Amino acid sequence: MSPTWASENPSASVPQATIITDGPIVVPLAEMGLIHEGVLEMARWVERYRPQCVPEGGFNSVLDLLPHDGFDAVPGDFVEVAISGGDSDAPARRFTRQRKVTDNELLCELAGRKCYDSFADAGAKRTNGEYLRSMWEGRIPHRSTGYHAKMTFFFAHISRRVSHELIRNYVGSDRDEEGSPSQESTRFTHHPGTYIAHPYVLDKPHELEMFRTTARTNYKQYVETIERKVEAYHAGTGRSPTGLDKKRIYESSAGDLLMSCGTSFIWTTNSMALTKFFHERDDDAADMEMSRFAREVKRVAFERWPNLFVGFQR
Repeated sequence: MSPTWASENPSASVPQATIITDGPIVVPLAEMGLIHEGVLEMARWVERYRPQCVPEGGFNSVLDLLPHDGFDAVPGDFVEVAISGGDSDAPARRFTRQRKVTDNELLCELAGRKCYDSFADAGAKRTNGEYLRSMWEGRIPHRSTGYHAKMTFFFAHISRRVSHELIRNYVGSDRDEEGSPSQESTRFTHHPGTYIAHPYVLDKPHELEMFRTTARTNYKQYVETIERKVEAYHAGTGRSPTGLDKKRIYESSAGDLLMSCGTSFIWTTNSMALTKFFHERDDDAADMEMSRFAREVKRVAFERWPNLFVGFQR
């Protein structure tokens, strides 16, 4: 008898694990977006009670409230331009390319400026990066404003062991204790048979082959366990399991999967939680798979929101 659930696993007859030897997948999915009408409504409130804190010429956009044009330097991106004329020994000028500041970065700046209503010319003329650095560095950093910047990622090609470490060590989580993960289920979804090779074995052919053999055996046993339970259910009821009955079979079998089995999830966090994550896990003393994952998240985050990590050791 061939159970109907087998269509979820195209290789159920000869289950074959897939060994992942490349790095984790880290994809930004979403970030905070300013509601410009709301920002202007806030500005009208400030204008009513602190008219000296808004631009005299009025305001029609978010950028009217800020002493910069919404563009900032691209970190480390310079072009050398020789000075024409004058002293030939004069040093070349270094021009930094510009990028448009994200709403996430602007939101943190607005949060800081609202504390003192230091909008437009009422505050020091700084770029977004300079302003955030002034808040988050120094003897008493004002880091609470960094929690406003939310970002959502899709993560894949990491093991369930590492996803558990994220929870166990409370790193990279949002400000509440649980964080905001939505992780791939093993209770109703047939695991696809992906296993993550730990970086320790990647340059050790014998160990990698041993892991490959172990993973394939494990996945075969996992599939056979589900098949056995489905067949027993069918023999007792005359039908294939659905709904809660199917969940009971999968939930009782998922624990047989190795902790190195692959997982994927969507994770929402904030810049301060990520800063904590990078400090704690982008380190050679951390678990090798975890530090590899942290460094990839760090690379992606720094590329997209560099001003949210100003002053952080890159």
